[in-house]
Amino acid sequence: MPQDNYDTDHSVTALLESDQVPTTVANEKLATHANLDNLNSPEGGRVGTSCVRMVEEHVQGSYLTLWTSFFSWVTLYFTLCLLNPKRNYEWHCRLVTTLHAIVITSLAAWCAFVEGPWPFTDAGGPNTPTQLFTVTVCFGYFLFDFLWCLYFQTEDTVMLVHHSLSLVGLGLTFLMGKYGTEMVATICGAELTNPLLQLRWFLREMGRADSVLAEIVDHAFMISFGLLRIGVGSALLYCYFQQPTDLLGRFGGVVIYTIGWIFWISIVQYAIKKYKKKFKAWKFSKNNGTDLQKNNTFLNTDGKNTTTSRNGCRSSKDNETIRNSVNGYIRGVDQKLN
Repeated sequence: MPQDNYDTDHSVTALLESDQVPTTVANEKLATHANLDNLNSPEGGRVGTSCVRMVEEHVQGSYLTLWTSFFSWVTLYFTLCLLNPKRNYEWHCRLVTTLHAIVITSLAAWCAFVEGPWPFTDAGGPNTPTQLFTVTVCFGYFLFDFLWCLYFQTEDTVMLVHHSLSLVGLGLTFLMGKYGTEMVATICGAELTNPLLQLRWFLREMGRADSVLAEIVDHAFMISFGLLRIGVGSALLYCYFQQPTDLLGRFGGVVIYTIGWIFWISIVQYAIKKYKKKFKAWKFSKNNGTDLQKNNTFLNTDGKNTTTSRNGCRSSKDNETIRNSVNGYIRGVDQKLN
């Protein structure tokens, strides 16, 4: 075999074995190359050359997909801002977030449940083309969202850390050509509850935070988050440690799982505070509703006396005193509840 063909084959083998190329198609080509009976033949040299060309084209395609994804989300955001300038910037960003969650959950579910491999038994392998595409689209979105959060400074430290770790995980999966199976499973579980989270925010913005729909969305979000992030997430992490996975993958899984627990604790604290406040308000209303109704029978909208009390008619001044006293008491209770 000529020296140049040997150098080509050796460089391809070293490149692919270093896990620096985000592709499984290249690995398949390499396997075909390795199975040749005679690597010194002209056919072996031609396969090595075609493998190099294929790797280069696939890497270029992956980066093109990444930047296409990033600029697509940016373009969608600015388009929404132009079409509906009455809404604030966060409104439009959350619309983009909702659309991304729907698209990326569908792609991740297809990878995990239809195409495979199954994350509970076959994690840690090389990326499939569909997994790579899913990770790349998600990577482009998180770049947009992370830059948006930094610019507008709307998120707290925990959320910024979450975004940073997500970018690191997606980036490693993209660059190293593996972890796709466990990454798409994580994406599916994490993004599945995101539309409910955004719907809660939209309802608050529209002044419907106390509506029946908002209550249903709250319950649905809390239940689904607990089942997916804590329930399924715990099972997935346990199975992941039972498989022949490497240290970096296990470390990443533990970090994402820990972030999920931090969010879950915050959600439980919010739920306790919310329903404790509702219970106190209901108890106050039940205990004091009768007295307030008695006092209100002496008042109408213009503050004049309309009803005779047991001790006779009250004056407008007396009615005003009662109104101020009742309203002041209600305000004081409300402040305590808050």
